Amino acid sequence: MERRDLQRAEKVALLALLHHDDGKRSRPQIREAILEGASAREILAGPNALFPAESVEEALTASLADLATWESQGIHVLTPLDDDYPAQMFSVHDFPLVLFGRGTVLDDYRSAAIVGSREFSVGGQQYAAELATLLAGRGITVVSGLARGIDITAHRAALRAGGRTVSVLGNGLSHTYPAEHRETQEEIGRVGLLLSQFRPETRGSKQTFPQRNMTMSAYSSLTVIVEAKEASGTRIQARAAINHGRPLVLTEQVVDATSWGRGFASGSYDVTVAPTPAEALAAIEGVLARSEEPLTLAR
Repeated sequence: MERRDLQRAEKVALLALLHHDDGKRSRPQIREAILEGASAREILAGPNALFPAESVEEALTASLADLATWESQGIHVLTPLDDDYPAQMFSVHDFPLVLFGRGTVLDDYRSAAIVGSREFSVGGQQYAAELATLLAGRGITVVSGLARGIDITAHRAALRAGGRTVSVLGNGLSHTYPAEHRETQEEIGRVGLLLSQFRPETRGSKQTFPQRNMTMSAYSSLTVIVEAKEASGTRIQARAAINHGRPLVLTEQVVDATSWGRGFASGSYDVTVAPTPAEALAAIEGVLARSEEPLTLAR
């Protein structure tokens, strides 16, 4: 079997394993097995198979049909077995086993996530827009989550400046949340990249959005939190960045308004407090200057 055919067969098996295993093997277990060189098809259908042979064939047939449908819709289906899976994801322990993308897939080694509260201030909005514009002008990819407030401000500023922007979604690619951001989502899909770890038909939920934040942290070289409250969902991404060993940039507002912001800023973490967009840019460029190329998975 040629390498391309083998990769496709493994991709189909991994999709079947993830969608049809009914929790018989956890995602971390599957991830560890794949990193150790195990075959997804062997996990699914080998001597210690999780299912009877007839169930395996049904799962493989269904996943092959799903893959063909998604590809016909212009959706990239990326797994760690593929050459175009974003290489920087391998430098974290909890990278997703499948990513669905629409747009241009790149590794985006030079990238910064800009996130913050949905209930933003004028100052926060100005900070996000100015920083995204500065990053776009220097060829640094702006990553965010298409949410109301800081996220959509960063995306739109990057687009206006002609920069690359990547949106990591908390729902599948077939949906838009919030609905009023559909036009921006479609534009990003044309000129940037939409990414989701969820099957295209998946709707967003209280479970999917926090998972999205962890994936955004993994994808980005660092995270900038522009504005937040104590119970803000952005704290999930802040903690993910710390756990991933990714640098974190906080504004003074985040440090002043949240105990977790103060804790991260005063701890022994790679955290910079940047009162202005210019200072945030300097911190980001410093991080990128010292960053090594991300780890890659031997294929």
